[in-house]
Amino acid sequence: MTQALSVTNLSYSVPSLDILRSLTLDVGDQQYYAIAGINGAGKSTLIKLILDLIRPLPGGTIKIYGVDNRDRQCRDRLAYLPEKFDVKKNISGRQYLDFIADVYHQKTDRRQLAELAEKLDFPPERLDTRVGGYSKGMVQKLGLVSCFMLERPLLILDEPLSGLDPRARFHFKQLMHEQRNADRTVLYSTHLLADAEDLCDRFGILHDGEMKYQGTPDDCLQRYRAGSLEQAYMNCISGN
Repeated sequence: MTQALSVTNLSYSVPSLDILRSLTLDVGDQQYYAIAGINGAGKSTLIKLILDLIRPLPGGTIKIYGVDNRDRQCRDRLAYLPEKFDVKKNISGRQYLDFIADVYHQKTDRRQLAELAEKLDFPPERLDTRVGGYSKGMVQKLGLVSCFMLERPLLILDEPLSGLDPRARFHFKQLMHEQRNADRTVLYSTHLLADAEDLCDRFGILHDGEMKYQGTPDDCLQRYRAGSLEQAYMNCISGN
């Protein structure tokens, strides 16, 4: 299988703390891969390393579609939503989306934006109002619209369900299922195991700087003799 993302022997530390240790991760083309872990497990650090926002210790390699992640050309193939997504309050949602499209050298399609907004339960008319009037969930949906509108083959989403209520999470998952028809690869981090079970082909359990498990949800349930991913996760990190 072609690898959309390949991480080999990745380590990262700050003074007196090892955050990631000799981590290896492969995400196949058109796979949905979830990184599961508690807050502080290193999920956001791993994503920042993949995006070359911070640099790993010597010895590790990160490749995006076979290209070293430090090569700028590999960035053209991905879109990224950070965990703490925010937008200036004095602009409209549409102005923000126009800005992002311009950064990626493309034009926005009003029909496409309206369709994406509706699929995420975001009233399309609110795109023309100031972000300062949005709820936290609406701001998060705007960020998701900005990623999906770019139609990049690889989406990297850091806690994409943060701030979304159950109804919004349902609509997000519906859109993710639709995106499979667009040959999309998705790497996302989460601490919501039930959502990962609904969405991912493969997932990894990141704990104490290491990937304690990588594989399919079904294999994880069998290995840790559990009826849910939440229980399998707890069995995994506790060594059961």
